[in-house]
Amino acid sequence: MYESKTKRWSLLFFVLGISIMMSSGCNTSEAPFLLNTVYVRAKKNEGLGELNAAQQKNLADTLNAIFGTPDTPELPQIAGVDFPGLVDLEKLRVAAGPVGRNESGRELGLYRKHCVHCHGITGDGAGPTASFLNPYPRDYRRGTFKFKSTKGTDRPTHEDLSRILVQGIPGTAMPSFRILDEGELDSLVHYVRYLGIRGELERRLIETAADELEDEELFLDLDQPGSGIFQERVSLIKEELAAIVDSWTETQVTEVPPPPVDWGSDASIATGKKWFFSSTTNCSKCHGDTALGDGQTNDYDEWTKDWTLKVNVNPLEDLEKIREYERLGALHPRNARPRNLRQGIYRGGRRPIDLYWRIKQGIAGTPMPAASSQLSDDDIWHVIDYVMTLPYDALSKPQNVPENQREIR
Repeated sequence: MYESKTKRWSLLFFVLGISIMMSSGCNTSEAPFLLNTVYVRAKKNEGLGELNAAQQKNLADTLNAIFGTPDTPELPQIAGVDFPGLVDLEKLRVAAGPVGRNESGRELGLYRKHCVHCHGITGDGAGPTASFLNPYPRDYRRGTFKFKSTKGTDRPTHEDLSRILVQGIPGTAMPSFRILDEGELDSLVHYVRYLGIRGELERRLIETAADELEDEELFLDLDQPGSGIFQERVSLIKEELAAIVDSWTETQVTEVPPPPVDWGSDASIATGKKWFFSSTTNCSKCHGDTALGDGQTNDYDEWTKDWTLKVNVNPLEDLEKIREYERLGALHPRNARPRNLRQGIYRGGRRPIDLYWRIKQGIAGTPMPAASSQLSDDDIWHVIDYVMTLPYDALSKPQNVPENQREIR
């Protein structure tokens, strides 16, 4: 059954202009990509259709036909889509699959060795250790990344992803992988891109299927390859995939101007403090009047809002709704806590240029907004000046308490 079905998918997509290798769920010896059932349920609760088991399997098979499996990744060859310039198949195969070595001794299975226990085999950020971590590991399937040099919701550059691998993310469980050589780091960057592109297409196909499919209708029915609706949906896959790839290739790095001549002076710090507490920036609304990160603490990031907002979940009250999603693979909702700026730990990097990017363009997927258009580049530098003094401020230093007055906590 597996071989026959594989040939049908492969022949069909080849005829339609997508060169693929098909791996079906019938082959249980390989690690599978799991369908994003949390998003399927969110779309149902948003008012779209409910996808039954056969429809969900059909979508999973379609994605496997296009991208292969975690053990054997593939890339579609579609006219006008520059995959080779964005994701290299040979590098994917170094990062993918079981941990081991090839005949020349090169290490393979890098993602599974270093990343899967947190980020999951599907890149859903829900690996075996994820529920113990705060913040949770990144779910790559939105294509949204926090710490980058590009504008707004633009995708990160290759250098951005590589920098995270080399430096890690301070204050989180994401370690530095500086010990890996350049080729290994490069392979992991390509694999993360692959998971992001695959996950974005998966979300778009789920949305379309939930909106359009009748009760027993499949997204791609192999028994009707000549039908108009079948041709339309294959064309849709090509268009959506092309748009996703374009979004990764059309990124724009935010240029960082030099700081003003008085940067580092008392006057610059005072100006930054004024802006920090102004109604223009509202920095203190989230980071707090003392910059301890204790202002607005009840918001959530976009990965959580992806499903909680669809059902108006109140994590303190709607525990049964939450458990429904947790059974599908969602992690329990946690608030997106603003940074305690007095600790001097900045997850996106502590260089002034890193802080400039965080303030200028915000942090994608989080409540941290981009700087107001009313704030000039010099003003942003002044805010950075003030923020960088906070760890050394008198209020940030532990007080000397006599030993006989110390409490054991």
